[in-house]
Amino acid sequence: MEGMHTPDLHYVIPGWGENRWSDLLASLIKTDPGPMERLLGVVADDVHREISIPGARPRTSDRLDLLLTRCGRQVAVIEVKVLSDVGIDQLARYRAAFPDAGTYCVLHLGALPPSLGSEVHWQVLTWESVLGAYSSSDHPWVATTARAWLEQMGSLVPQVDAGTVWNDVPDDAAGLELALRARVAWLARQLQKSRLRADVVQSSGGGLWVLRFWADTPIPNLRVQVEVQEGMAAYEWRFDPNRRYRDRIRGPAPLLGLRLGDVDTSESFDWGLLRDVFTEHVLDDAGEPRSGLPWQLTAASPRHPTDRAAWRAMVESGGPNWLGKGFGMAVATQKYHECLFGARLQFPATMRMGEIRDGLTRLEPLVVAMARSVNATQRT
Repeated sequence: MEGMHTPDLHYVIPGWGENRWSDLLASLIKTDPGPMERLLGVVADDVHREISIPGARPRTSDRLDLLLTRCGRQVAVIEVKVLSDVGIDQLARYRAAFPDAGTYCVLHLGALPPSLGSEVHWQVLTWESVLGAYSSSDHPWVATTARAWLEQMGSLVPQVDAGTVWNDVPDDAAGLELALRARVAWLARQLQKSRLRADVVQSSGGGLWVLRFWADTPIPNLRVQVEVQEGMAAYEWRFDPNRRYRDRIRGPAPLLGLRLGDVDTSESFDWGLLRDVFTEHVLDDAGEPRSGLPWQLTAASPRHPTDRAAWRAMVESGGPNWLGKGFGMAVATQKYHECLFGARLQFPATMRMGEIRDGLTRLEPLVVAMARSVNATQRT
């Protein structure tokens, strides 16, 4: 009605209240299923919330957010995400639990794309598109609620553009994590026109989000890959009233190297190949970096005995001691099943996002050239 204020939904659906977002969306769908039906291409007559996922080992967090049905038959599965990300193997477990649904969606904020990995059966749906559709509902309460919801969302995710400074972050852990994730997501969008494949995943150590871009090689499961994340050590995340987070941020620290996937050990990683591609494309005749890029030249020193022994052998054979940073046995033996060793760069914490984007773009021809040299070497 004229003169009435737009409803304030901040107390109803706070940014970290994923369950509340799911509840309110379920109410919209139940009241007017039409907009969701048009978005998904399915017809539903009921919506179910918080469906427990059966499994050999019960997980208290394994609950599907929304299940749409028609005459009791599953027609669509919707996993809701707001400020969190998809868990490892979560989507595979959910699809196995609802094999007859036919339609599988992850609903997320447009500025925070989820990590789908190899789950090709799942499609992404943004909150912006869903609420935009419901804003045009013929039902007054549904349309008013959706429009108010859309207005609130603008303040949820920190705005990032080319002028944003990397370390201009809030001084609380949750705000810092969200700010860094928004920065990584922005960089990922800037690389969409790249020749290289790219995605955003959560760090194996948790907390941080990682931008990955890579070129495949003819060797199965081996690719030349760059991983970009904040270079601050894990222990520095702890709150310290005497040190602001912006003063502790080190800046993005891209890791360029060889990534071997689908393994449960790092013993098969080819350290000789790593040395050769860096010798050819990064080092000069004196064994020093010639690219003008800001390489970290501190010794690598992998922690696991197997990785450390292989690194020492590589150095003794002529490789630089700063080559070999990354992760090996500790990650390969866990659920990620991969290892990545290479060299790390360090960009200043005070760089603007546009400058970081340009610095990463400079790495693209180097990644392509390294992948081509692996092709010529044809190691196994």
